[in-house]
Amino acid sequence: MEMHQVRYFVVLCETLNFTRAAERCNVAQPSLTRAIKLLEDELGGPLFNRERNRTHLTELGRIMEPHLREALAQAAAARSQAKAFFQLKTARFKLGVARGMPLAPIDEMLGRYVASYPDTDIEIQDERLAELREALRRGDLEVVLLPQRPHDIDDLHYYPLGENRLQLVLLEGHPLTELQTVPLAEIAAYPLICSDGCLCWETAERQLRELGLEARPKVVAGSAEWLEELVAAGLGVGIGPRGPVLRTGLVSRPVAAPAAAQEVSLATKRGRLYSPPVRAFVELALRPQRVPLAPSQAVA
Repeated sequence: MEMHQVRYFVVLCETLNFTRAAERCNVAQPSLTRAIKLLEDELGGPLFNRERNRTHLTELGRIMEPHLREALAQAAAARSQAKAFFQLKTARFKLGVARGMPLAPIDEMLGRYVASYPDTDIEIQDERLAELREALRRGDLEVVLLPQRPHDIDDLHYYPLGENRLQLVLLEGHPLTELQTVPLAEIAAYPLICSDGCLCWETAERQLRELGLEARPKVVAGSAEWLEELVAAGLGVGIGPRGPVLRTGLVSRPVAAPAAAQEVSLATKRGRLYSPPVRAFVELALRPQRVPLAPSQAVA
């Protein structure tokens, strides 16, 4: 059964005249008649009785009419929804973010995306780094924000966005607040609090070992909000990537460069075509850098 046959049937139900139905469908009458005959053959019996000056539905035709009208309406609805999707009016943009990583590196991009495509919904979900990459490969996500990229070429395509630099979260009046930037070696003397899965801490820990120092988090918090609560309670110095505005009573200090900096990248599956909402986001992300999309990313 093809949609043009269904459309011819519905118009014929309304006109009960093969000539007028063909005119409304903008086809020759023999073409319409042939399409109706093929539909009758598929359904197992005549749909219309044709008499000298009269055409009317058979009992089978009356049974089939509501079903075929519904099929035609559903097809029209599907076409309308697809058109709206490509125009980013009913689309959903899904973004994966590595756990423990703030959205600060893409705040501006998200703001521009919302302003440019106000009818597109945005869903942001966080996962551990390995799980995030696997979700990307499976197709559960089309684009993810990662705090680092592998040195070896893999099956993902990376668009660098800049660096994520380590910061400290401190109680007002803490001795380290007297410094505008804090040397990495200074933090080894204090009890430290980091967020669960914080990759910035992994970088800092490695760099401390290179300085001959060892430091371990006193507390691993489940979220950035918990980290702030624990710092506010006086349990230690918070450590993590640059985040949003802190709660009252807390201040932040950056760790002195070049320590504990990580490249921030958008990652997509190499060779996979982008959906319209993802392509729009990637283009916005790369616009300031004027980085052209790889040919394999172009939408057919």
